[in-house]
Amino acid sequence: MGLDTVELAHRFERYFGIEIPDAVAEKLYTVGDVAAWFGPQLGLTGQHSAVRAALAAQLLAELPPSTTEATPLREVLPNAQALAAHRHALRNRSGLVLPSLAAPPATPAALSLWERLTGRQLPRPPHWHTQTLAELIDWTLAANYEQLLVPPLASQYEVMQAVIGITSHSSGVPVEDIRPQSRFVDDLGMD
Repeated sequence: MGLDTVELAHRFERYFGIEIPDAVAEKLYTVGDVAAWFGPQLGLTGQHSAVRAALAAQLLAELPPSTTEATPLREVLPNAQALAAHRHALRNRSGLVLPSLAAPPATPAALSLWERLTGRQLPRPPHWHTQTLAELIDWTLAANYEQLLVPPLASQYEVMQAVIGITSHSSGVPVEDIRPQSRFVDDLGMD
């Protein structure tokens, strides 16, 4: 384990209040691995989250009545002005922040030197504008984990969002680019 991943493991331990044995830490390669290990340690199995339901209701309250969690984000946030307005309203109303949500790429990302040399393409998460409001709710929860997910947590889902939030904070990778299958070293650039 490199310095980045050791520091990340300590952040997980402090947040959840459980020490990760060295033998276990060496086998936690992905964000999902970490969440899957902590959930049972905390006695959690369910996916229901009252915190998520409340956040979803709050985000949906500002949108047209026909909007559901399945609504594509490109319809809800069609441009930078709409994103800025929602970001401002959420911060003023609740003190929460929306994830960074970078502008959609004008052209596909260029292949890295490694990808060109090997002919293998690294996995890239889909851009946020292709996702739905449900993902925005999840990302907002992860981005605000310190305020919204105060231990003791109530579900395995909340553990996953806290792990994503902690990982984003430690790695600098935006929450919308982190998936359960994201590998700390290979995908998130941590050593």
